[in-house]
Amino acid sequence: MSEKNVKEYYIKKKGKLLKTFEERLEIARELLSKKFDNLKVNEIINQIKLEYEQIIPEIPYIGGQKNPTTQVLIKCVSNLALFRILEKNGFSFNEIGEFHYHFSIGNHKIRKEALQKAGRDPSLYPFDTVYLDYQKKLTEATQKRMYSYDWVMDFVEGDGKSFAWGWDVYECGVQKVFKKLGDEKYLPLICLGDHYEAEALGFGFTRTKTLGFGASMCTHRFVKNYKTPRAWPPQKLKEFNAEFWNK
Repeated sequence: MSEKNVKEYYIKKKGKLLKTFEERLEIARELLSKKFDNLKVNEIINQIKLEYEQIIPEIPYIGGQKNPTTQVLIKCVSNLALFRILEKNGFSFNEIGEFHYHFSIGNHKIRKEALQKAGRDPSLYPFDTVYLDYQKKLTEATQKRMYSYDWVMDFVEGDGKSFAWGWDVYECGVQKVFKKLGDEKYLPLICLGDHYEAEALGFGFTRTKTLGFGASMCTHRFVKNYKTPRAWPPQKLKEFNAEFWNK
């Protein structure tokens, strides 16, 4: 892909990206309606959409559709627009975190229903053999370090007891981008989203440390026959580090 096409990759997809984000913002609208009147809710939603539109050209290219983590990066950057605007509208860091919890759970429940309608069990998808093979190939690809803003991680074989499999993440694309944009303080909120997904979809997930809370790596572990506990508020999580909260 030419340098010009790389730079314009997200710009060309802006319409689709905005539409997808607007669909996710319906949950945000419901949450905001509990605090503000319709006029204020519409104002905040429009601010969030405009903020995201302005951020889109700043998303680094990490391989486009050929790299599955591109979608992760896009989603997390869209959440950044949400965080920024909530803060501008008087939300404290903790209030943004709580909002993000309910926002994430609400959208994952929609995803859960879609998976169930398709005949899939949301609680089992991380343990599917096809999915595991896909993840092994993905982690191998990250080690080639083709893109400076991409992830770098290892696939970790489980012991069959404490966990089925996992990732050890040494470099996080979201952390790199948030730092580039001057918004690294929000990274812990993004990290907590992994717990929210597991809670909402019903699969087992644990983690003892994460880059977003100042550790040298993230230790994602997927566990069979385990109910992921609610991760909000996060202070009781093993990965939690107060020094990286509410800076």
